[in-house]
Amino acid sequence: MDTIDYRSKLTCDRPQPRTHDQPRDLITETESNRGRIIQSAALRRLQQKTQVYPLETNASVRSRLTHSLEVQQTARYLSKTILDQLKHSGKLVNYGLAGIETAFTNLVEMSCLLHDVGNPPFGHFGEVAFSRWVQEHGQDCHRKAIARQTMIQQGKPDSHDQNGHSDLFTHVLFPDLCVFEGNAQGLRIIHSLQSLNLTWSQLAATIKYTRAPYQDAQTGFHYRQKKPGFYYSEQGLIEDICQYLKIEKHCRFPLVYIMEAADDISYCIADLEDAMDKGILTLRGLSYWLNEVWQEHSATSDYLPKLIKSAETFASDNPQDFIRHLRSHLVRDLVSYAANRYLDQHDAVFNGTLDEPLIDGGSDQHLALKTLKAVAIRHVFSSQEKETPELRGHAALRGLLDIYRPILELPRDDFAKLGQLDNSEHFIEYRLNHRLSRKYKAAYLRAIQQVEQENHSPAEANDLEWYFRTRLILDYISGMTDHFVLTEYQTLSAI
Repeated sequence: MDTIDYRSKLTCDRPQPRTHDQPRDLITETESNRGRIIQSAALRRLQQKTQVYPLETNASVRSRLTHSLEVQQTARYLSKTILDQLKHSGKLVNYGLAGIETAFTNLVEMSCLLHDVGNPPFGHFGEVAFSRWVQEHGQDCHRKAIARQTMIQQGKPDSHDQNGHSDLFTHVLFPDLCVFEGNAQGLRIIHSLQSLNLTWSQLAATIKYTRAPYQDAQTGFHYRQKKPGFYYSEQGLIEDICQYLKIEKHCRFPLVYIMEAADDISYCIADLEDAMDKGILTLRGLSYWLNEVWQEHSATSDYLPKLIKSAETFASDNPQDFIRHLRSHLVRDLVSYAANRYLDQHDAVFNGTLDEPLIDGGSDQHLALKTLKAVAIRHVFSSQEKETPELRGHAALRGLLDIYRPILELPRDDFAKLGQLDNSEHFIEYRLNHRLSRKYKAAYLRAIQQVEQENHSPAEANDLEWYFRTRLILDYISGMTDHFVLTEYQTLSAI
């Protein structure tokens, strides 16, 4: 008997209960997810966030939003390919998918639209800027805040160590803050900050990795835990998702594999096309490097060289025609390969135990993907057109974090008073606090109210407050668009 039943994974339920009693069905609920996601501010901001080239003015070069739309379309193609094969094999009914194929596809498509919402300004370079700043300055800010709070409490003893840190701060909270990860931030945005109240299945379909920054990768889970997938702040949400959808610890939701494959297929080709549009690569240069790198990966197969030769013949020296021809053949082959792998490994995929991507295994298609990625890394990502704006962004992001640092050095009681109309004691922090997003400050207050309901020592409660206060600053700055980061830094530093 088949143990795969998608109706145990695809649910109408949401974290916040419905306020009306109209009949529900799975397809309608996934369409509701679609409306909430497409109308969200988090998605709109992607139109002005970097895909590869920061501060790009050429509208034909991809932003995070246009990239996400392309991933969505590739995922739709891949989902329908999987469903068609299941239909032809007569297993749709066996697997509980008959009649809910649209819901399956909707969930995958929306996970693709959301997959980059947590990326900060200037992309992965921005992630490094946030991480390093916290690593370098976080402990000092925390120590000052706790020391000042202790003075307010008239030296009331607590369980902080000589450096002002509790065990919770040392082993969980600070390591969690030291790694800014777009995947983890994305989950935080759609649930904790934007409060989209997506279905449990939709939330699960966005979570690529199964550990927090403070947790080490477990043996046997190397791929699924190569990066953090959520923060400590969303630990309770993860536990609820796993409980509602019967996902074992450290395991994935099955539809994540499709989203991940669609992302890999889309960006590996798109990055090279954008490089040609910007003149970083010529048609001849791209063909040469693809053939050269292919030889490093496969000395026996001529799969990719044949596709390149066919595209050259079709293009007649037209770069757009070359990319269009190469992309159509590669997408077709890669989608077919990913769909077959999904079904060949169906038990492991469904249970979330497959510890590798769908496009893997040393096949021609896998090696073609590796070749395209390698060419982009060597000949696109190191170009000055990419690196110079990143350096500007790095300076601006660190500058903004320095500007907002006084908020992180305040004692807890003084930070709570910043909303008062007359606050002459902390006049800089008072004005900085006014610039923070009201929605993000509301999320901070909800988190603090939750902490107060839990059983924590005074030291842990103070450390948790500072943790969520730091999250507030990171949430605000990481939510900015590339151009706004520069504008805001120039405004506040009087450059």
